[in-house]
Order: sequence, then structure tokens, then C-alpha cells
Amino acid sequence: MTDPAEAPGPASAGSVTLVRSLAGAMRDALRSGAVSRMLVPPRETVEDAAGAKFISMPAVSPDHDLYVNKVATIVASPVPGRRATVTSVVPVFSASTGRFLGTLDGDTVTNLKCAAVTALVTDRCAAPESRVLGIIGSGVQARQQYLGVSAVRDLAEVRVWSRDPDRAAAFARDVEEMAAAGGRHAGVVVARSAEDAARGADILSTATTSVRPLPIGDGLPAHVHINCMGAHTTASREVSAELLRSSVVIVEDLRTALAEAGESHARAIELDALFAPGAGEFTKQGTIFASTGCAYLDLITCAHLAGRDDFEGFRLTGAAP
Repeated sequence: MTDPAEAPGPASAGSVTLVRSLAGAMRDALRSGAVSRMLVPPRETVEDAAGAKFISMPAVSPDHDLYVNKVATIVASPVPGRRATVTSVVPVFSASTGRFLGTLDGDTVTNLKCAAVTALVTDRCAAPESRVLGIIGSGVQARQQYLGVSAVRDLAEVRVWSRDPDRAAAFARDVEEMAAAGGRHAGVVVARSAEDAARGADILSTATTSVRPLPIGDGLPAHVHINCMGAHTTASREVSAELLRSSVVIVEDLRTALAEAGESHARAIELDALFAPGAGEFTKQGTIFASTGCAYLDLITCAHLAGRDDFEGFRLTGAAP
């Protein structure tokens, strides 16, 4: 059970290695058609009168011989000012035999998945010479954004900004520690504003709960790649409609994006289009990865982790003997 503002993210050099290897597994599944052969129904959300949410995200893959279903609860904290508490687990089964293989921690799967898909898309869309990363936000997802981007680009500067200056300063120290653990030496600065964090950045990651577009449109290079990982509804989002219209928008699943983020994503392309034969050159134009999530990435993550014993904390638990 975790508060999403406080849960730790992976920070070791080993975690960066795992992010890279999982990004490769995602790429291979997209290229081979394994993703297109999965059965992935829309996720279901039930909300009670108190506003608590109960979520189910199933996926079945014949190629991976797995059935997974990430289930989660989101319950408001009784403490004023604290964010909702999220609890999630992922039971894993053999798709061919139905045998229960065990359970993975939902936060672990989600955080690693987000870092890896960020690495996957950033590597395909960001200019190879990208050196400056701006991160708006300071929570768990912001940490995954640094891990994902730093796994595929040699960063010289990381700018961070958050509405809470203390959290921004703490996150900047966290990034410095993650960089040192990975043998990197990027300069980390706390920006004075969201505009300063974004201005001139080669890569920008937004990981906030903002319901209004962030003030990031001015001063962005023509080649900027944006990973938009935070709040989204059909009526609100972190980036403006104008920025979405002027960029190539990438989503995990178009059906989910339209249902949850609205018609502003109608022209978006899905992840597999990044690797299709004859795919266009993405690194020389503005791109936005507008993440709404999809269970097929959870399944690939579970398949990558199942049975591993080389990364502590990523093992299946509770399997029958």
C-alpha cells in the first residue's frame, strides 16, 4: 500500500539495466506482432459513493503464455492534504494451463513499465544528440521519467520543477543520487518555473496532477520530444490542444486514449507504428508520448520479471508448489 507521492522508485545502476532490457522486450513484442495477438479488453473502473475506485486491467498473451490482471484500489486519504492511497497487485497465470504462477507487486510493475516505455519511445523519438531533460513534477512518476530517459540518452543537464519548492529540491537530490548510481555526471538544477524547466529542453517529461495545460509551449525546440505521463481526462490535460495539434502524438492504445483523453488524440499513432517498416523519421520533429496506459505493457513487464532472481524485489510470490 503506497501513497503515490511517497513511494520509492528504483534508483540503482541495476535498475537502469533492467529498464533497458525491458524496453528491448517491449520493442521485440511490438515488432514481432506478439502485442497484436494479445487479448486486451478495456480496463474496468468501478467507483463507489465515497469516490473510491476499484480497477481491473486484464491481458492474455499466447506468445508469452500468460494471463495477468492488474487490480488496484484508489482510496482518498482521511488526512487532509494527503493524496489518495493506491494499492495494486498483479496475479499471473499460465494462459495454456490456467496454473497460478504467483503475484507481482503492482507498484513495482507499474513503475518499471513506465520507466521502460519512456525509454522505448524516447529512444525512437528524441534526437540522438539530446542532452537537456526538463522534468515537471517531483513524485514517483517523475523518478521513472529520469530513469527511462537517462537509460537511452547521455544527459548533460536535468532541470526539475515542482509547485512545492521543498519537494523539488528533494527530487533534485534524488536525481543526483540516481545519476551517481548509474555512473552519470549530469548537472541537476531546480528551475524557477515550469517555463524555465521547459525552455530549450531537448526532452521534456511532465508528471503532474494538473487539470490545466502547463505553461510550456514557448521556447520549445522544433525537435522537442515530450513524455506526457500525468493527469488526463477528456476535458483536461497537461499539454495544450495547440501543442498536441502541432506534434506527432504517440499513445499505447488508441481506443483507450480516445476514451480517456478525448478527441484531441484522434490523430495519434500507436507504439507499433514507431517500428513499422518504412516508419517516418521522428527525431527531427516535435513528438508527444501521451501515455494513458494499457495492460499489454503490464503483461510484457510481468513476463520479463517472472522467474528472475538477478534483481532483488522483482520475484513472483505466492505461487503454488
